[in-house]
Amino acid sequence: FPNGAFHQDGYTTLSTTIPNGTSTSDIVVASTTGFLSAGALLIGTELISYTGKTATTFTGITRSEYSSSGSSHTAGVYVSEAQPVPSATTALALAFTTTDTSNQVSTDTIDNTKVVFAVPGYYNIQFSAQLLSFDGTIDNVCFWFKQNGTDIANTAGYASIPGIHGGVPGAAIISWNLVVPVVAGDYIQLYYSSTTGNTVCSTYPPATSPTRPASPSMILTATFVSAPY
Repeated sequence: FPNGAFHQDGYTTLSTTIPNGTSTSDIVVASTTGFLSAGALLIGTELISYTGKTATTFTGITRSEYSSSGSSHTAGVYVSEAQPVPSATTALALAFTTTDTSNQVSTDTIDNTKVVFAVPGYYNIQFSAQLLSFDGTIDNVCFWFKQNGTDIANTAGYASIPGIHGGVPGAAIISWNLVVPVVAGDYIQLYYSSTTGNTVCSTYPPATSPTRPASPSMILTATFVSAPY
């Protein structure tokens, strides 16, 4: 019974204190496993861009990104991953770094934004995206699917994301599904855009009071429905 489930939930802990809100020194963490080779980090209430990584450091640091404000960060706090759009006019194909289950549905070995199907048929595709915004205004985001690099008709959907309020970033989870026919070797991708360019798909790390698990930035499942007609 072909199926696949994938998510992105990169998070780790800070090993060395970041002394202020402007330092662009490499960020040292317990491990960068599960993080993309370049992207953005969420530490406390600050989003930080990075352009590279080693086993325990993020490099090419830019502070106070996507309307967030820089601050100091104490060693031991959580560092989690965010996936921002390149700009307000450029969409992002979302990546999945963890495979939860895979039976003839898998992520591409070179491009982990692609979910590849080995068995033809109709599949139910479901996703959820954890969104975060430090912008001072309400932002509109749009999600849609592509198949083999081409937009799938009638799959786009829009949602409004609240801006920062009382020092707390706006947050929302977006989720829906579609049924799509595929042939062997087809792949699908999930894209999103942001009107302001400042809303990000972000992992929330584990928390206490009450104790709760991490919230992945992205979850996607693909379940076989029927054979081709």
